[in-house]
Amino acid sequence: MERTRMSRAGNGRCVGTGTAGGFTLVELLVVMTVMAAVAALATPMLDRVAPRLELRAAAQDLGTALRAARSAALRDNRETVVLIDVERRLFRTGSAGPASFLPEGTALTLLTATRERLDEARGRVRFYPDGTSTGGEVRLRRGSADYTVGIDWFDGTVRVHDTES
Repeated sequence: MERTRMSRAGNGRCVGTGTAGGFTLVELLVVMTVMAAVAALATPMLDRVAPRLELRAAAQDLGTALRAARSAALRDNRETVVLIDVERRLFRTGSAGPASFLPEGTALTLLTATRERLDEARGRVRFYPDGTSTGGEVRLRRGSADYTVGIDWFDGTVRVHDTES
């Protein structure tokens, strides 16, 4: 049976390696200082990126609602309408569906069929049971961020893309 070697208390050396283990206080302080400097430099970058990400999420939410409306039209074999209000920055499926609001400061532009225009601020996108739609486009802008949600009239597909790209 082999014996386990142990160091004497206060020796400061790891048994078998001959070197001290761990980091000194100065090394830890240097690492913490570097990490704080990187965090301080990264914070302004996040302020520029956050609005773009928030607008992208809003465009994706609108695209998801439009796709769900198309799916409902196909599934239920009846027309489904999505109302878009550019002045109040909201959209809803059907006349009684819950409203989803877009972020504060978002500028909306709606391009839809003339007969789907309700007034200057509101319009609709209609999906039919065969998968087609009235088509259109919703453009979302906020600062330098710019996204477009396109609805194809022929097959009702919905595409979200960064307009700047």
